[in-house]
Amino acid sequence: MDKVREAVAAGRPSFGVWVTLPDPISVEVIGRAGYDCAILDTQHGGITWDNLLPAIQALDLSATRAVVRVGGTDQVQIMRALDLGALGVIVPMVSTAAQARVAAEAMRYPPHGIRSFGPVRNYYGVQPVSFEPLCLVMIETAEGLANVEAIAATPGVDGLFVGPVDLALSLGLGPQLQMGPEVLAAIDRVVAACRAHGKISGSASLGLANAGDLAARGVQFIAQGADVGFIRRAAAEELEKLRALRLAE
Repeated sequence: MDKVREAVAAGRPSFGVWVTLPDPISVEVIGRAGYDCAILDTQHGGITWDNLLPAIQALDLSATRAVVRVGGTDQVQIMRALDLGALGVIVPMVSTAAQARVAAEAMRYPPHGIRSFGPVRNYYGVQPVSFEPLCLVMIETAEGLANVEAIAATPGVDGLFVGPVDLALSLGLGPQLQMGPEVLAAIDRVVAACRAHGKISGSASLGLANAGDLAARGVQFIAQGADVGFIRRAAAEELEKLRALRLAE
């Protein structure tokens, strides 16, 4: 089941969550929260090619599909993630239509792509169950923003996904953990390009208020929160309450 496309088709935002911890129990717990998908981060997180399959299997137990953020436009990584059972991939640092085409071609079998046939998991890619994989390419460089219309027009690309912090860095704005006007204007441009070409617009969110702003701007797929952040925040809040009890004695 592709809850991301289902939400978009119904005209409502789709919500994903970042997963960086490779422990299968932790991954399954996140999956059971009910997000439309969980993004297994092999680019920056603790998910590696040694533990990716157990993470995908843990998500399958929770009925939440896995989307894998691969390390780049490496076609071997993209094919491998799909063979292991991912719903789709998020491909970082895509700055040109040519790079987007490399990613898209690795997603599908000939004649629509160059993907090699070799499914590892028996329900992926062949009967009795098959589905169209989801290809999201990241707009997170000044060059990518300049080429956003051509990237959105690339056949086989299902959507564009903004990496706001890296985009701010590439635009010369420094590391920003809040979206300034330049980044928000860039997101508006991405949304417009996606609308023009019938693609899904997506972005990482920098907080709940920001997620609401993104949805109001027409962003269709929003990735908000991460397992490490949930643990860190909950632990800090619990400790603060415990300390308050001690001070009240």
